[in-house]
Amino acid sequence: MRRYLILSLLLFWTVCGLGNSPLPAQAPASDLESLEERAFKQAAALMNPSIVRIETVGGQDRVGKLITGTGPTSGVVVSRDGLIISSAFNFIGKPSSILVTLPDGRRFPAVVVATDHLRMLTLLKIEADNLPIPTAVPEKDLQVGMWSIALGRTFELDQPSISVGIVSALERIWGKAIQTDAKISPINYGGPLVDIQGRLMGILVPLSPGATGETAGVEWYDSGIGFAIPMTDVLKVIPRLNTGKDLYPGLLGITLSGKGDLSTEMNLDRVRYGSPAQEAGLKAGDTLIKLNDKPVALHSEVKSVLMSLYAGDTVSLTVIREGAKEPLTFKATLTEKLVPFESGFLGILPVREAQNQTTTGVGVRYVIPDSAAEKAGVKAKDRILEFNQQKVTSAEMLAFLVNHLRPDDQASLLISRDEKPVKLDVKLQKTPDAVPAEIPTQAIPSRTAQENKTQKIKVGHYKEKLPGSDSSYWAYVPENYHPDYEYGLMVWIHPPGNTMESTIFNEWKSICEQRGIIIVGPAAEDVIRWNRDETEFVEAVVKSMQQRYDIDPTRIFLLSHADGADFAFDLAFKYRELFRGVAVTEGSLKSRPPETDPDYPLSLYFALNAHNPLNQLLQPRLDLIREMNYPTVFQLIKNDQQPGEYPEKPFLEEIGRWADSLDRI
Repeated sequence: MRRYLILSLLLFWTVCGLGNSPLPAQAPASDLESLEERAFKQAAALMNPSIVRIETVGGQDRVGKLITGTGPTSGVVVSRDGLIISSAFNFIGKPSSILVTLPDGRRFPAVVVATDHLRMLTLLKIEADNLPIPTAVPEKDLQVGMWSIALGRTFELDQPSISVGIVSALERIWGKAIQTDAKISPINYGGPLVDIQGRLMGILVPLSPGATGETAGVEWYDSGIGFAIPMTDVLKVIPRLNTGKDLYPGLLGITLSGKGDLSTEMNLDRVRYGSPAQEAGLKAGDTLIKLNDKPVALHSEVKSVLMSLYAGDTVSLTVIREGAKEPLTFKATLTEKLVPFESGFLGILPVREAQNQTTTGVGVRYVIPDSAAEKAGVKAKDRILEFNQQKVTSAEMLAFLVNHLRPDDQASLLISRDEKPVKLDVKLQKTPDAVPAEIPTQAIPSRTAQENKTQKIKVGHYKEKLPGSDSSYWAYVPENYHPDYEYGLMVWIHPPGNTMESTIFNEWKSICEQRGIIIVGPAAEDVIRWNRDETEFVEAVVKSMQQRYDIDPTRIFLLSHADGADFAFDLAFKYRELFRGVAVTEGSLKSRPPETDPDYPLSLYFALNAHNPLNQLLQPRLDLIREMNYPTVFQLIKNDQQPGEYPEKPFLEEIGRWADSLDRI
């Protein structure tokens, strides 16, 4: 079929151009091959004057795991006064100098004007005039199945390299690229993809449907899958690049429920705090129905719109919101980076008031050393009445106000000290990554076991099953439990193969009595392993404990050891609204955490033996976690214990202090 297309085109050229030279009614196969070759060469010849050779000098020899090439690459003239477009891949090594050679042999130094990091293009400038500009293929003329010829200029100056194929798909890589089966490799990255008439279809670049970055898509070279940015899109972006500012992919800050590009679940699962989506007014639970006035019903349709936009571009989103009579439309300006939110830190532990006690403001039971509160002059036994001119009625309200500010933000306090009002100015800090050496316990009036028994409050160490379930759990409620006060809840996630019930009960009993903490230990149905679907069982156990006892929602945390850490983190990230901390001994974090959220703060604690090989894996994870602004404590255990053993009492007491301070503000 291709040959007959070529033959028809050459017949047209012959009739129009030669007029009086008749052709035979049917040409032999050898003649058709000759005509094909002639057509390809004519197309290349038409494009040839606008293809340049690019050489780089200096720069990095390696980018990530990729060794950068040292050979010449290609580019295309896009203005008569010396603008040249090429693939950004050709400059990932950040060369110290760039040389451009024209087809006539003239050489010019070039400078990088700007780079498009979304479509992976780089605009160069040389000091030359009257350069030939190629003719672009109109967008409407692009069709699947048409001839595509990949050209480059890396070897001979007089003739470009040629690789022939067809257009195998349009709007690939989320609407950004033409796909061709012509052989594409680093030697023609930045070169042109032309049609059989020698018109410019696009610029060859490495791209990947599932990855981003400087080297994404290089693995596809010479595979029969290559990509080119359509010239119509290139021409649109050149004026923006010519201002000298790099262009970056635009980020919105939403995730959709459901999995996979073909999912039809269009509910917003999360709206990242501080993102363009959140600032525009979108909320988790909204159902997305339109993007830029175009209906969307698949995740892939959403990606095709959003992943073709730049930072600074504006997108309109139409959603259905529960309770709203009509669809709502919002406009968001996309951003280059979604900066992880980091909550401000005041540096106090609030007084834990009795449930039936009526008080004014928030009492301060402890001021953390070197904190913003201490530097501002806050003292234990003060009562905070106002924060930034807002009356404070509870510790939850004060925490909400502080958590939604950032480190270094200024705030004003009105406190009561010795029944006198005092005004203070405070500069919030980062949450510290260490546990204070001493934290005073909260005094709770003592009760006897008999008093609790009279009120049918179950205390002590016991085992039960959830109603209607075969799954069991054990618990320890301090004998002196007082129902007028809220307690912390430690959810023990045992490692595979060992519930460690006796060890945890014996080691933690006194700490929990001292710190006002209840223990609950769900047991895996198969003690050898935790199954992912058992997260709902653990959630049900926690909620059952909340119904039976007065639990402080700001002090519910997960504790695990060794390989139990995987399941503990699964729980913490799945039930963000439930857990406020995860403490892990002799274990690591394997999965990437979700973004931080001031409405659901989560603190992390790791204790690891200095000789445990996991240290090499955990350290890079700690760097990532802290970059994401999770408050994280890391304790390196240096003693005679063997790696993997459960830590000794002094280390557990520090975890107890950490847990006792989860309600810090």
